[in-house]
Amino acid sequence: MWIRSLSTPECICLLAANRFAHIACAKDDLPYVVPLYYAYADDHIYAFSAPGKKMEIMRANPQVSILVEERGRGREWQRVIADGRFEELPDRIGHKRERDYAWSLLSQHADWWESGALKPIPSASGFPEIFFRIRVTHLSGRRAKDEATGE
Repeated sequence: MWIRSLSTPECICLLAANRFAHIACAKDDLPYVVPLYYAYADDHIYAFSAPGKKMEIMRANPQVSILVEERGRGREWQRVIADGRFEELPDRIGHKRERDYAWSLLSQHADWWESGALKPIPSASGFPEIFFRIRVTHLSGRRAKDEATGE
C-alpha cells in the first residue's frame, strides 16, 4: 500500500466527479460536521440547505472545509479537502444570477435537495430554502493505492 498527494488538477477532477461530501464548520471552538449534496464549478462548491444549525454557524464563521472521499477496491481510496469561505446567495435583488446558476447546477441530479430536507419550489414566496456557495481557497488531496495493482 502506498499513499501519495494529489495534484491540484486531480483534486479538481475528484470534486467535479462527485456530488456528496461532508462539510465542517465551527463556532465557539466547537466543530460541526454534516453531510452535503453539492455541485462544483468555477472554483466554487454550490449547495442548498434548510435553515438550521449549519447555516447559523456558517453565518457566524464563514471559514469551512469540505471533505470528498471515494472508496476503491479493497483498501484503496482517494480524498480531497477543500477549504473555503461560505457565501450565502440570498433571494433578493443582486443575487438572482448566482441563485439561478446554483439551481441549474444542483438540479441536474434528481435527489440534490435531500440533505436540505425539503425540495425547494422556486415560485413559492417565503419558502425558507437557502442557496449558498463555498469559494474554494485551498485544495489538498491524497490517494492510497494497493502496491499489487499499481496506478
